[in-house]
Amino acid sequence: MCGILSVGCAKSEDKENKLPYDVIPEKIVLGGETEGKIAIIINGKTVRIKQVPGAVYHQVMFSKDGRYAFAANSAQNKVDVFDGETGALVKSISVGEHPSHMDIDDANKIVAVVNEDSGDVSFISVDTLEEIARVSGFSTPHFARYYNGFWFVANFSDNRISVVNLDAKKIEKDLRLESVPPCKEKDGTPDECAFFDLSINKEIGMGLASHNRTGTILSFDAKNLRIDRVIGEEHNKLSPVYSKLDDKGAFKSNAHTFGGSIGYVIFKKGVIGYNFVARDIWWVWEYPEEFFSQFGIEYPGKLFLIMHDKKKVAILNSKGGLESMIEFDEIPGEGIYHNNYVYLFAQGKGYTRIYALDKDGKKYLVSEIDFAEAEGIHIPGATPHCH
Repeated sequence: MCGILSVGCAKSEDKENKLPYDVIPEKIVLGGETEGKIAIIINGKTVRIKQVPGAVYHQVMFSKDGRYAFAANSAQNKVDVFDGETGALVKSISVGEHPSHMDIDDANKIVAVVNEDSGDVSFISVDTLEEIARVSGFSTPHFARYYNGFWFVANFSDNRISVVNLDAKKIEKDLRLESVPPCKEKDGTPDECAFFDLSINKEIGMGLASHNRTGTILSFDAKNLRIDRVIGEEHNKLSPVYSKLDDKGAFKSNAHTFGGSIGYVIFKKGVIGYNFVARDIWWVWEYPEEFFSQFGIEYPGKLFLIMHDKKKVAILNSKGGLESMIEFDEIPGEGIYHNNYVYLFAQGKGYTRIYALDKDGKKYLVSEIDFAEAEGIHIPGATPHCH
């Protein structure tokens, strides 16, 4: 395996399929959560690994032009910025307590980072690498997504999605889910029962989110800042599967970045297809047993469902049909769509592999590196959102 060096190698094994060189991304960044490492893989061959003592990187993300790689340093309450080519540490920006997830606006001007423990969101200028605002008033902010001049923030400990007006540096409005019980503190610790994430289909201006504990689905009008529809477990398509689950485990929502009207919600036993035109649930794909998954990766007309504890990735089509089930020797972690492939990392014992999956699920080994525990993967300009 490649050593921990500023410049190293990327290793492939003969038993794996080889991805054509001309479609390998110019840059991939990978984060190492427990060891304070990031790795920048250049053209699938050169690996530049940097380590910051004491850091814990929860998410890594390129600026859209690939100039910088941002890393949310949860342990030291900073966002560390690395050169996107050399991997050199450019700057450390102080933010709130326990920064975790990041996103960038459409113009590549502002990075938003949620600070879970201090209940605020930091906004960083990509041009100056300075924190230009810190907005408070959230309850365990977990993800922030940009649309049409506003930032939409998922609160994990309160049943609301907050809309931030950055010009005014305040919460403009809360889209509150009133039909479910409030989250309660446990021994002084906020109960993470509400919204893990949210997603916005920018073509039609409609958003989608799912309530983690109850599985209630919230669709919202992101243009007019209002709730569109709320669907609970009494729905005729949800009740047969939800009735079997005490905790619905609804995590990721995908609002379909590649056009069309279908959004997806992942829960403990399957995936829900939501039709924005009909404003209703279209289908439910159910797996025969509970699984753990926080991530679905959208591919045009498909969803790649990462089933962490099963060491599998399921490919579903937009009608809820299972096209294939891909098995891994390692634990598949997180991934992102880019240029007709899904790129994801899989965790082995003392190493991490990056794979590319084509539309049919054929698996290609892109790189193998010395990461004991990875967290976060990104490619410049790739969509939709990564972790």
